[in-house]
Amino acid sequence: MKILIVEDEINILKPYQIKLESKGHQVTTSQDGETCLKIYREANTGIVQSEQTHHLFKPLPFDVVIIDYRIPKKDGMEVAKEILSINPTQRIIFASAYVKIIIQREVAELKQHLDLVENLQKPFDLNTLVKKVEFEDLTELLNKHGFKNPSIDDMNKSYSQLKQILKNLENVKEKYSIELSN
Repeated sequence: MKILIVEDEINILKPYQIKLESKGHQVTTSQDGETCLKIYREANTGIVQSEQTHHLFKPLPFDVVIIDYRIPKKDGMEVAKEILSINPTQRIIFASAYVKIIIQREVAELKQHLDLVENLQKPFDLNTLVKKVEFEDLTELLNKHGFKNPSIDDMNKSYSQLKQILKNLENVKEKYSIELSN
């Protein structure tokens, strides 16, 4: 996966980068909001220029963007809003120790973007970060709904597509349960 991380504390940023790279991910980092947006725009411009017009879905420059809420130059919420204005289907994970209730309220405003904005409350261990990034939370939910042991890589689906599969499975399960009760 291609991952963009914006975190101003180097002692937090480096372990994220090392852990994710050790899992085979391509990681780009930034320590402030303005630089993050510059990196994102440049990566997005490269995609737009190389994109063929017959594509049904516009490819994203990063599979996931991990954002600390409190960062210099532009705060995390501003960065997320700007990224989502460029690509409304971009998956974003807020990784922050900032007051959880405030982040949840502000993230709720961004939920209009296909439920792609997630929150990971600091402190957390690096394995929790990897699980979140690698869809393991969704895989567990898919398994719970009878979709046994799907390999995300084999499915070749985006995060939003996996969320839609899960939603469809829940709808089918609900409908099936209703039909059985009648």
